[in-house]
Amino acid sequence: MANYDLGSTTFVSHDVNTLTEAIGIPEIRFDDLVALAKEAWEHEDTISESLEYIVKRVNGSELILTLVFFGRIWEGSEESEEESSE
Repeated sequence: MANYDLGSTTFVSHDVNTLTEAIGIPEIRFDDLVALAKEAWEHEDTISESLEYIVKRVNGSELILTLVFFGRIWEGSEESEEESSE
């Protein structure tokens, strides 16, 4: 059974092999959405600008997945900052 945990949302399905299948996104879009989240992080000055950048480019399930990726990038950035300040 596939089980995908996205923070407070968990997708569980018996007949899918990937997260993209579970939320109805073509597998080919996965890398594009990861890249979009990275672009938003790198090219905008504030979090709200980054979110606007994402929202202007995707919607629906793709938006949700991109925001999850963006959140993971943000989380990783904060962890890196904490480690470098120690």
